[in-house]
Amino acid sequence: MYRFQNCSRCLIFCTLVTLGMLTGASVEIARGHDGLFPEPNPPTASQPPDEAYGWHALVPLSSSAVEWTLHKSADNQHPDGVEQQMLWLMNRARTDPTQEGIWLAGLDDPDVAGARSYFNVDLAVLQAEFAAIAAAPPAAFDIRLYQAAKAHSDYLIANDAQNHTNQLNRITDAGFAYLVWRGNVFSYTRSGLHGHAGFNIDWGTGDGSGMQPGRGHRQAIMAMDGQYTNVGLAVVAENDGTTAVGPLVTTGNYCYADSGQANHFNRFLVGTVWRDLDYDAQYDPGEGLGGITVHPDHGAYFAVTADSGGYAIPILAADTYTVTFSGPGIVGAVDRTVDVGSHSFLLDLVFTNADSALPQAVTGAASSVAANAVQFNGIVNANGHDVDYYFEYGPTTQYGSISEVFSTQANQSVSITVSDLVAGTRYHYRLVVDAGTAVYPGNDRSVETASTATIAAARSPSDSGGGGGCFIGVMMQWGRGQW
Repeated sequence: MYRFQNCSRCLIFCTLVTLGMLTGASVEIARGHDGLFPEPNPPTASQPPDEAYGWHALVPLSSSAVEWTLHKSADNQHPDGVEQQMLWLMNRARTDPTQEGIWLAGLDDPDVAGARSYFNVDLAVLQAEFAAIAAAPPAAFDIRLYQAAKAHSDYLIANDAQNHTNQLNRITDAGFAYLVWRGNVFSYTRSGLHGHAGFNIDWGTGDGSGMQPGRGHRQAIMAMDGQYTNVGLAVVAENDGTTAVGPLVTTGNYCYADSGQANHFNRFLVGTVWRDLDYDAQYDPGEGLGGITVHPDHGAYFAVTADSGGYAIPILAADTYTVTFSGPGIVGAVDRTVDVGSHSFLLDLVFTNADSALPQAVTGAASSVAANAVQFNGIVNANGHDVDYYFEYGPTTQYGSISEVFSTQANQSVSITVSDLVAGTRYHYRLVVDAGTAVYPGNDRSVETASTATIAAARSPSDSGGGGGCFIGVMMQWGRGQW
């Protein structure tokens, strides 16, 4: 059991679920007063199971493990903090669907709460549906699926659109061999939490519940109709005021790999190494620890975390493993013993400020909120280092602006006022500590500036976004083994 807490962020999108071998059919988006959503009642299709559809240990265990690098980009930048947050939230949701439903129903982010209210989401139905979902194994990030998702998000931005045109073809082009696929699209994402909540609540119109018929996005997130063991999430910034899409354009690919192909697996040790800077028991962008080596005591592979803290290691045999975490920010090494059965196993390593001698930034609540100015607050833990500190801020978790920069060697509370803001606008912000050789961003928070208008303008439904869910391939069932 993990601890859920109400947090903040939001979304509105659309769902398209398509079963069968779609290769490029465009999707007509219906537009109405309820925002953007795909054509209802999507078609379904199926095909017989393939003999190769199962678990395979194609490579024998080796006395000399090699690094598995396909869980991140070569520059360690992806998954970035937002993409890792969406992966973390998805894997947490799969471990306890009942608690996920309770959390989604009570999530107090203004955008999420606004969308739930706008579509009149039936919270009792939402929670009952999640209570009926079986727990599922976690998914591992795959850079090939990310590259396909990134190409699709780039296409959506270039065409100022939200659809699934050639989304599946891009997976093949990226070199990933799948047996089962689902695809989600949300061209109007505001943050990682916003994207996750929208996909998993699956709000929209069609059946009177305030949620989309078929719950296609949720099918992918919760692995309800198949084992989606590999995932690629691309969250791409788009702040061009002349386009309708943005501020973030999200594409998700969820697959069961063809393990008969080289470098394709369906069982992983997967997790995140992170610092809980705001003590909320929930991963936020900026909390990941990069460069950490994660090494099982036996097996063919080990991994090094991306800058956002995520890792995945193919596990070729069910067994008991002692896993060692070592690297920057960890004093000595940390061992964890896990029993990996037939399915992937989720193993996070979480630190608090007291666990690390590295500089740290803790973003606090904003104060003195005016129409054009806000005071940002936080805590700098220099931990004996000479550091600069400042706040990043902007309309999304991509930020884009920085405050005045100050220096310190002390552990201290800090406050900086910025006065170039737009009235009635929600801003994301975080404290950043720069030690010269490395930058340590704090957790993300948001604040809305005061409005100068007597009556605030209503949020446009289209601002809340849209999305889609697609499915291709074989539907399969799996047993309740150890995860």
